[in-house]
Amino acid sequence: MNKITDRSALFTTYTPRLLLGCVAILMLAANTGCVRMMANMIYMIKGNDAPAEFKELEEKKVAVLVSTNGVHASDATCLLMARNITMLLSGKVKKIQMVSPDEVDRLVQDVQLGQVDPAVVGSRSGADYVVNVDVSDLKLKEGKTLYKGRSSSTVTVYKSGEGKGPVFRKSLPEFVYPQTGAPVTDYDEATFQRIYLTTLANRIARIFYPYDPSTDVAIDAAISSVGSF
Repeated sequence: MNKITDRSALFTTYTPRLLLGCVAILMLAANTGCVRMMANMIYMIKGNDAPAEFKELEEKKVAVLVSTNGVHASDATCLLMARNITMLLSGKVKKIQMVSPDEVDRLVQDVQLGQVDPAVVGSRSGADYVVNVDVSDLKLKEGKTLYKGRSSSTVTVYKSGEGKGPVFRKSLPEFVYPQTGAPVTDYDEATFQRIYLTTLANRIARIFYPYDPSTDVAIDAAISSVGSF
């Protein structure tokens, strides 16, 4: 009986270690697909979202203004960026209420070029906050044969009616997309501009809500899925 008891105790002691050892060996032997599957399982359990850098837009009314090189205008870049950022904030920020981009554009058109005051736009539209995005030095091509978008951006948040400076400001480093470039034979310029600005809008909007930074790893791969844009 003592020998049986001793063996049982020995088995009980070493079985967890053996199981752990087997798991470790299986993990080492796993192929890339299995490793990816395990990473996805860990993500589902734990989560890996980066927090919002500015959270005060939750449950607020917000207007989005976009300028290029410091000038607010009704051009394709400003309108596309404003609409994409508005859509993303509307879907991602808790209980946010967005001012229509068309309404914001009408307010911009009522003001003399170069004289747009974001705080005034906020007051006239009834917004609590105005998110002003300035896109500068936008380029869509590298040479004559390659599309490679690049630009720098500054995001500034104003609180309506306070008459003070901004409550938040962030300068984004130069954003290049796609890193590898895309042949000009693959798209017309208008299509590539839409792809680039949509991707840039996503990068800017996520300042205001949690996001998964691992999605940046495959960002260049998205260029092959232009149909989704």
